[in-house]
Amino acid sequence: MINYYLKKNLALAITLLSLITSSSCQTNNKNKAEEDFKIEDNISSNQPLQPYETVNNEQDAIAINKQIPEKSQEIEVQDRVFFGYDSFEISAESKKILDTQVAWLKSDEKIKITIEGHCDERGTREYNLALGERRAESAKQYLIAEGINPNRISIISYGKERPAFMGASEETFAKNRRAVVVVD
Repeated sequence: MINYYLKKNLALAITLLSLITSSSCQTNNKNKAEEDFKIEDNISSNQPLQPYETVNNEQDAIAINKQIPEKSQEIEVQDRVFFGYDSFEISAESKKILDTQVAWLKSDEKIKITIEGHCDERGTREYNLALGERRAESAKQYLIAEGINPNRISIISYGKERPAFMGASEETFAKNRRAVVVVD
């Protein structure tokens, strides 16, 4: 009987000892990992990421900065204009969007674009293909009138074949009546 209790207590003591030892190891490993992170963090923050030149005085720094080209001014360009029902007239809002496209196209003479004409699902396939072509042509003519070379612009009509949104509400129809500029 004494052997039974002795064995049971010995097994319990060994289990407790192993738990205590493993938890202290985990704490030490955690502390070691935190120290490693702090050391790496300090090292990376004290070293320049891309050392190019050593600058000895303010005049050298100014001269180096003058050699760095300024960032070109970015132009945010929307890629689509919308049309009224059964219309290919450019609205005042669409003209503003096309004006940003003009500025963008003038910033790089190498850019060529295709203007896609789209329609909502109402009407026949043939009618919507023709209307989509008139919408794309209308946007193209606006860009040409603003000074963009016509050789840089092509058009295509998808009619009602490529809706941007599915559904039969007036809101969905309005989102599908559009001309979209795609860079070639």
